[in-house]
Amino acid sequence: MRPTARLLRALTLGLGLTLGCTADPEDFVHEDDAEEGDSQYGVSEAAAAPGVRVPASLALQGRGTFYLTFDDGPSARYTRRIMEVLARHEAPATFFFSGANIAGNEPIIREVHAAGHRVASHQWSHVIATSTQFTGFVTRERDALDRVLGAPHPRLFRYPYGAGSTAKETVLRASGYPDGGIGWNVDTLDWCFGSDAYCDKVPTAYRRDYVGWVVSEARRLGGGVMLFHDIQGITASNLDAILTRMEGLGYHFGALPSR
Repeated sequence: MRPTARLLRALTLGLGLTLGCTADPEDFVHEDDAEEGDSQYGVSEAAAAPGVRVPASLALQGRGTFYLTFDDGPSARYTRRIMEVLARHEAPATFFFSGANIAGNEPIIREVHAAGHRVASHQWSHVIATSTQFTGFVTRERDALDRVLGAPHPRLFRYPYGAGSTAKETVLRASGYPDGGIGWNVDTLDWCFGSDAYCDKVPTAYRRDYVGWVVSEARRLGGGVMLFHDIQGITASNLDAILTRMEGLGYHFGALPSR
């Protein structure tokens, strides 16, 4: 499913909820290996603000440090595999979990937390929420994660599809998320490569080279927040190679601040 189709689907789902359709929001979570992601590829960071930008309030380090983030899980198939790779590289990460994936995966969430990674919010339902829906989606996810952990989770939030707004930023801060939505600098496009390991959204040289694409973007930008998805098998299978090559280039991995 290509970017325009993905956004239309998300908007349609959000409209359906607004109109009172009977479908449960849990129907709208991403599935493992779904050819969907949160990036709006081709949209500049400025144009997509505030959902895509990295808030200056995080006070992240500059060049040489990358902050690994994973959206849409937890995944019973891939999240633990990704954690094993992170442990080998002593790399911290932030997992932006979707609320509709919580049920049945509570042990994974606790394992992520126990390993020292950040457990963060990716909204309850993976749709572009209307203003009416948004507060409920935020607080429901916040409270669910707190119950699973038995303590407040780090107050970090990422919008599905990076679809933020000034009004939603106000809601986030009122709900305890001081930085608003957390965007990204490096888009791995793992959802685009998908199960067939081919992506037509990258330069020709990298269309069948997921690892090469990610490393090339890291070298181009030199640091920042990296967007992966822990529902993508291609990421679980190639993360070790990516981190190894990045370490070979002298890069380090940092943790987002715990709010």
